[in-house]
Amino acid sequence: MAERIVRPPAEKLVDANIKVGKREGTTIDKGVILNENYLQDNKKNIGDVMSIFTAYPDIYLDLIKPQDSSFTLFFYQRITLRALMRFKDIFVTAPRAFSKSFITILAMILQCIFIPGTKRFICAPNKTQAAQIAKEKIVEIYDRWPLLRKEIIGGEISDTPGNFGKDYVTLKFRNGSQFDVVGALDSQRGGRRHGGLVDEVRDHEEAPINEVVLPLMNVSRRLPDNTVNE
Repeated sequence: MAERIVRPPAEKLVDANIKVGKREGTTIDKGVILNENYLQDNKKNIGDVMSIFTAYPDIYLDLIKPQDSSFTLFFYQRITLRALMRFKDIFVTAPRAFSKSFITILAMILQCIFIPGTKRFICAPNKTQAAQIAKEKIVEIYDRWPLLRKEIIGGEISDTPGNFGKDYVTLKFRNGSQFDVVGALDSQRGGRRHGGLVDEVRDHEEAPINEVVLPLMNVSRRLPDNTVNE
C-alpha cells in the first residue's frame, strides 16, 4: 500500500513559524515567512513605510540599530541626513567634529539601499585619501548599524563586506546599486554615476571637477522598466 503523507495547510505552516516578541513595549513578529502573496497583500503599506524612511532616514536608523546600542544622532545630524536624502544639490560648510564625511557617506549608503540601481561615489583631492576616508567611515557605520551589512553583497559572510584597497573602495548592493571612490583624473572620463560626495571641495582644482567629476553625472538613472523618473 502506498504511503500517504498529510501536510497542514500553508497558512498553518506560516503561523507555526511566527514568534511574537516585544521591543520597547511594541509587539513584533519574528520568523514571518515573506513570500510573493504576503508582499502583494501588503504592497501599499510597505510602499508607505519606505516613503517615510526615504524622507526621514534617521527614523529608519533608529529602528535598525542594536537594541543595546546607546548611540544616537545629534539633532543637526538628523537635519543634514534628511536634506541629503531630499534635495538634488547640497553644500555643507561645517566645523570640526560635525562628522561631515560620516553623515554624507551614511546618506549615500542609504540612497543605494532605497534607490535600486543607483551609483554613488566619493571624490577627495587625493584618491588614496578618499579611499582611506571612505573605508574608515564605512567600518564605523557597520559597527553602528550591523544590519546595513546585509544589504551589501558578501555581508552574510563578512563583518566588513566590500572591496577595499589603498586607493579604491567598492560596495555592491543586492539591489544593483554601487558605491565607490573616484579620482578627478583623466582615467575617469566616460564613467557614469548618479550622485556623489566631493569631499573638501575647497581643496580641489576647479578644472578637473568641472571637466571630469561633474560630467560623470550627465546620465539619469533608469528605473527597472527602462523609464526615467523625472
